[in-house]
Amino acid sequence: MDFRQLRYFAMVAEELSFTRAAARLRISQPPLSQQIKELEASLGTPLFRRTSRRVELTEAGQILAVHGRNILAQIEATRRKVRAIGQGQVGQLSIGATGSIMRGGLADLLAAHRHEYPSVVTKLVEQAPELQTQALLEHRTDACFIRCPPPSEGLTQELAWREDVVVAMSSIHRLAKRKRIDIKELRKEEYIVLAPDSSDFARSIMDWCVNAGFLPRIAHEVIDSQSILGLIAAGFGVALLPASIARLTGDQIIFHTLGPSAPAADVFLVYRDNDPSPVLRTFIEFARRFMHGSAAVAKRQAGVTAPRPAAAAARQSRRPAR
Repeated sequence: MDFRQLRYFAMVAEELSFTRAAARLRISQPPLSQQIKELEASLGTPLFRRTSRRVELTEAGQILAVHGRNILAQIEATRRKVRAIGQGQVGQLSIGATGSIMRGGLADLLAAHRHEYPSVVTKLVEQAPELQTQALLEHRTDACFIRCPPPSEGLTQELAWREDVVVAMSSIHRLAKRKRIDIKELRKEEYIVLAPDSSDFARSIMDWCVNAGFLPRIAHEVIDSQSILGLIAAGFGVALLPASIARLTGDQIIFHTLGPSAPAADVFLVYRDNDPSPVLRTFIEFARRFMHGSAAVAKRQAGVTAPRPAAAAARQSRRPAR
């Protein structure tokens, strides 16, 4: 028995007519009859009773009709699943990120990806930035989203989306009602900062302040952005943070944009060079399309007619020098 014979048999069993079955199969009747005869010969039993007026299934034919339909359904389901896996529509993804990135653009991206590819199971791994590239190299994650990623042999990084740095302060701060603040006005403030050894982003913020002409007066160093928000709400100082942190913050904290030459908190997608995983390649392409569309919408809402999408720069893949 081969697949074609089984498919032909199932069609005749459904129609109980060689003429109608041949028409649905888009073949002539003689080849169809020949295939059924060969199938009956290989099984050693007739499957149909043929008369001049009708075609009926024998008892053996009735059994084969039931099991044959199940076999064909399983073959079709297997074919669809194999194709879906090859196209990256089914599988598992492990993605590393920090908490602040999860609350920002990553949440929107993953929600859209889940809607488009419901059969892909995504596991989020919250990690400190310095651990994310190591997890990638050790194949414990498939990709990560990180700010200020260091060049690393064997990894590709590309811009996922752009994000501003904003100043966060208590709602009762003397500058809380201002719409925009120049960094020079914050020289004498006490700062709550991420520990410089916790991430390259934390170090880049410190460097930016020094380049702006002052060394921040550090009141507290913490390792988690949520701790920063709690201290700001209690009036312990101000902080320079990615804008996405404002998404899930109460009204005790005010966020202001900074003046000219403000630093960026751009987020990069990082993954292994030449990783063959279909589900990862499909995710990367989806992320590029999604962030391109998100950037274009943001530009239109801002009244800009010529969109310059954040993730179009995703194409300018930054590979480390070897």
